[in-house]
Amino acid sequence: MFTQTEARIYLNGQRGSTTSEGFRSWLTFDGQQEGREPFGRLETFNEERLDAGRTLAIKTLRPTEIILLPVVGGLELRDRFGDSTFVSPGESFDFLAFPESAFTIINPYSAESIRYLRIHLSPEVSSDVFENNVLPITEFSLAIKNVLVPAFTSTGQKVYGCLGQFDGREEAWLTRRNPESGFFVFVIEGAYEVQNRLLEKGDALSLMHVETLELEALSNGAIILVMEVILHRARTCL
Repeated sequence: MFTQTEARIYLNGQRGSTTSEGFRSWLTFDGQQEGREPFGRLETFNEERLDAGRTLAIKTLRPTEIILLPVVGGLELRDRFGDSTFVSPGESFDFLAFPESAFTIINPYSAESIRYLRIHLSPEVSSDVFENNVLPITEFSLAIKNVLVPAFTSTGQKVYGCLGQFDGREEAWLTRRNPESGFFVFVIEGAYEVQNRLLEKGDALSLMHVETLELEALSNGAIILVMEVILHRARTCL
């Protein structure tokens, strides 16, 4: 059994949101609401929709690691030099943003909206990390159902992300790699029971002091993201 201090549910209907013309963002963490604070290294977890042909500028006040995970449609990411990368569903893109950086997310389609997850992490910014950084794009496939597949790994390997698509009543388990980690779970589609807690589309759950995560899909085609997150804050050493 889990106490209230070890687990926190972030309900879809209680997410904050920001809206501008052609854009909407749903905020799992919202500083305006008690109980929706960031979780360890995980500072921002947004589900965003960008309409056809629209763009979104990304600016940060401090060094931030950003992971983009397309859900519906692909996206284009352009830097301040005009170089761009296309990220498709089945891929994640991981990059470091600094206050002097200027990145833009672009919906390249003429008639369709895109939906993606934007994840901000407190990075381990050091010379060792830069020398041993992983490739920015990670490819994965949900074609094989009922398993969790690696989707991204942060710089310094402080955060791991797995995705899975499950049929109803199928189960999975994930054991944490680091005793200083917690789990963060987000339901992209369908419904799940995670550690005896019901989660539906758009709901999230954070867990501390859990060695092995247990989940069961409650609907067919249910898609879930599971992250192992270091709970202590990062240090910066360049």
